[in-house]
Amino acid sequence: MMAFLTGCAALPPVSSHAATTTAEACARDRAEVGVIDIGWHTGLIIPTDEMQGDLKFVPQYFRVKPHDWIFGWGNRRYYMAENPSIWEGISALLPSHSVMLIRAVENLSAASDLPGVKVRWLPVTPENLHRLDNYIAAFLTINHTNGLTVVGAGPYPRSKFFASPGTYDAFHTCNTWTVTALKTAGYAVHPAGVIFAGQVLNQLKALPVCK
Repeated sequence: MMAFLTGCAALPPVSSHAATTTAEACARDRAEVGVIDIGWHTGLIIPTDEMQGDLKFVPQYFRVKPHDWIFGWGNRRYYMAENPSIWEGISALLPSHSVMLIRAVENLSAASDLPGVKVRWLPVTPENLHRLDNYIAAFLTINHTNGLTVVGAGPYPRSKFFASPGTYDAFHTCNTWTVTALKTAGYAVHPAGVIFAGQVLNQLKALPVCK
């Protein structure tokens, strides 16, 4: 169980797999957001042109202009450890500090370095997209200069760890964070009791998706 709870802090290389969709769910006046699934971890993907509110300031911390941004949230100590120990895994189950890993992706649809990864694209209205962006931004610590707080280089190209004010524990994992974000964006999902990625994915099955 510990491996699943703490392992959701890992954000691996990306490949893209779009689920079956219905044309009416993805009208021209709707934006799209992605939910990334690696089997035990879930995170969110926001295309560059759909970054709103405080998220607009994220690109200035990177030297690239990517097509997509991947946001992964997790336990700070475990997430940032190069080779996390068993003790760090156990500690992650207790209320503890968190961190946000942000990765800039040049071409998500062309990435194929980890076949097990799937991306499910969901339609979202502009209003709900703004709410989603604000939700993600609320998990980024603002420092005394009104900027974001970078706490380390990420494990992948074009990725960085940012300080987060959120609390991570066994009952509020990356998967709880993801489904709460989706609920904030107006999707018919319920975060109560969500710990594992499978619980997120089961709820996504009833939602319309975009290619």
